[in-house]
Amino acid sequence: MQIIHDIWGAAHTAAALVALITGAFVLMRPKADAQHKLTGYTYFAAFWVLILAGLPMADDGITAFHWLSLISAATLIAGLWMILASKRAKTATGRAQLVFGHYKFMAWSYVGLVAAGVSQLSTRFAVAYGGMSTFWWAVVLASLAVALVGAVWIDREDRGVIRRYARALDAKPS
Repeated sequence: MQIIHDIWGAAHTAAALVALITGAFVLMRPKADAQHKLTGYTYFAAFWVLILAGLPMADDGITAFHWLSLISAATLIAGLWMILASKRAKTATGRAQLVFGHYKFMAWSYVGLVAAGVSQLSTRFAVAYGGMSTFWWAVVLASLAVALVGAVWIDREDRGVIRRYARALDAKPS
């Protein structure tokens, strides 16, 4: 079973691995320092290479994976925009809300990345052992499982993020 078919597949796969590693690093490490910023920009760039390298791989035309990449692109753009906009926020509350939004969009972008990767791997096995009739079942079940775990994880992590910014969120506008 050949997994990488051409240069686009190689770039797509390499970028996916870089994004998976840097994304995990960003989410598990302390925030708002130089390392977070550098690793975050690396994640952002790798994810864009992943998305763009995936577009020419549409041998069978545009698929659901290509449409879902638009959602990934939107979460990345929103996450970056929110952290950049937070620096120009006029109030502590506004800044805290934008930083929290940045966290949410970037965390969900990572969950989507993991879901896409697990879906890709599960379809390889499903098709190899169950035929094409199992393809979409593998995609849906793998994606839902990852999204469920991701939702629980993000909800749990939200409490820490909210605690760190609670004073600013409760503060009166300055």
